[in-house]
Amino acid sequence: MAKTNFQPALSLYPLGSTYLSFKFKGKIMNVNLLKTALIGVLSLSALVSTAASAHGRWLLPSHTSLSGDKAHYVMIDASISNEIFAPDKAFRPSTKGAEYDDTLLMALAPNGEQVTDTIRAYYLQRKSSAAVKLEQQGTYHIAMTQKPMYMTFYKNAAGERSRVFAKKADANLPKDASDITTIKTISTVDTFVSHNGTSKPAQLGKGLELSGPTHPNDLFVGEQARFQLLSDGKPVGEGIEISILKGDTRYRNTRGEIKVTTDKDGFFTTTWQHPGLYLIETSQKVTVNEAGVDVGRYALFTTLEVAPE
Repeated sequence: MAKTNFQPALSLYPLGSTYLSFKFKGKIMNVNLLKTALIGVLSLSALVSTAASAHGRWLLPSHTSLSGDKAHYVMIDASISNEIFAPDKAFRPSTKGAEYDDTLLMALAPNGEQVTDTIRAYYLQRKSSAAVKLEQQGTYHIAMTQKPMYMTFYKNAAGERSRVFAKKADANLPKDASDITTIKTISTVDTFVSHNGTSKPAQLGKGLELSGPTHPNDLFVGEQARFQLLSDGKPVGEGIEISILKGDTRYRNTRGEIKVTTDKDGFFTTTWQHPGLYLIETSQKVTVNEAGVDVGRYALFTTLEVAPE
């Protein structure tokens, strides 16, 4: 191994300083340790932000409230898109080449139990579509199955950043890849539909999700709604930023989202200004103890409907 002309210098700054001094080729070099550490933190934050800013995913129910003596069906569309509620990319079936997926969606009935009927989501190129049977009276909590997604970011020899959807061990990375980071994300993509009146929605208990006191199917223009954000069934605490985005973004020059922040008990409030469908988005960095994973993240995409006054 070739020798370098590197020699630590005597301290030029007081003990506890954020600078490191060393001698290189006869010159005293000073490195700002705080700045160097900050760059590393910002780089990691940028990766999490990149993962968080990926295309929005959402469920679009044909109805959020149905009534009648007989069982009803609600149609659920699922897609990934930049334009909210405008289908762009369907969720590919778990079996390659299949025309449908029986594991994409699940539903919790008003009695709190998971619906046992098969919910078949058909792959329609730009959206996945399924029918959910509503037999019980009350509120159904309908969601995508919470499957973890792995994204590995890296830099190539030219210093360009890229990513693959896999863990480090499973990713086919270039031999010269560097600065490799794997992020594990578990997303909650859900909505609520009530049949013959409302009831307290059952909770998933995993990842991020909304809870009351305001009922998700009892939202009206001009009224204030108050929700609690839960993480693995417990309040998230203070400081989580939440985006409230009205649909039909393709007809606006800006996204026009409203941002609110949770209080110490995970509560946040908003007053609805316009009727229509809304997407509630947020994310949270979480601790993950899994080999080959550097960062854990929860994400939430909840569809709500606001009625006129």
